[in-house]
Amino acid sequence: MYRRIRAAREGLGYTREQFAEKLDVSVSYLAELERGRTGISVKMLIKVCDVLGLSADYVLFGEERSADALLLDRLHRIDDRYLPLLEAVISQLLALSGPGGGTE
Repeated sequence: MYRRIRAAREGLGYTREQFAEKLDVSVSYLAELERGRTGISVKMLIKVCDVLGLSADYVLFGEERSADALLLDRLHRIDDRYLPLLEAVISQLLALSGPGGGTE
């Protein structure tokens, strides 16, 4: 679990300091967490998953998720005020894809 958290943090380009700030924890706590020397509360697990865009299943058990599931998770994190813009962009991209909206 701890290696997955660290790998995801590094994959997103967050330094330990930046990630600790986003989680509102100390850098030393985060370092201990990533080394597996301290436990994680449910509340902290939720924060970690939210910031990293990961599912708790993946963090806890290492179960890989499909690209579609990962994209869907990211879409769910978009602020509601941007959804009309997102829908317009998707509609335009589908129109550019031609008949069937790129489902061929």
